Amino acid sequence: MDIQLPQLKNRSKNEYSKAGHYEILGETIAKFEFFENGFNPYSRYLDVDKVDLILRKKTESEIRYFEVQIKYGRLFNCALAWERKNFDYTSWRFFNLDDFKHSNPHLFLAYVMADPITGYKDNIFIFPITVFKSLILSAIHTNSKKGPKAKMYIAHSKHDDHWYLWKKRNFAELNNETVLDVTKYRRAFYLIN
Repeated sequence: MDIQLPQLKNRSKNEYSKAGHYEILGETIAKFEFFENGFNPYSRYLDVDKVDLILRKKTESEIRYFEVQIKYGRLFNCALAWERKNFDYTSWRFFNLDDFKHSNPHLFLAYVMADPITGYKDNIFIFPITVFKSLILSAIHTNSKKGPKAKMYIAHSKHDDHWYLWKKRNFAELNNETVLDVTKYRRAFYLIN
């Protein structure tokens, strides 16, 4: 599903900074994706317990519900020489190391990635929350005024069409110490069953 996002390059800095703009785009895209994959998505009125959507799925014998947190990541072209050796684009965002620590173990996280210029190109990742918590701990750790954080980069490899979580920055080769392959979570709607 290719979705063209609103063109933002002619917008003011103030318009870019409006809170929630990209998160709303991510949630809207995720709703369409979940609907196309057999779920009936319902938005939560309040974002409590890190739940943005409740998915309803009816089978012949039962109705099941699933809770989902949505995150949006803007895709950027890789610009640094060391990045361009292996990757063409990446998305990054910060997470607290204890994000999702007390979440329902059956929660899922849908990570929607899109380029605001070229649009959305089916890059939605479905992570069980236990997997996503381990990705946060495997990501690059930084210190901020508010304490330690994980800067999570997920990048597309131009060599093998895989997606990788970066465990560190400024590396030359892809191996177990530098990256973690997360390709199997791209469009992994089957995990929510």
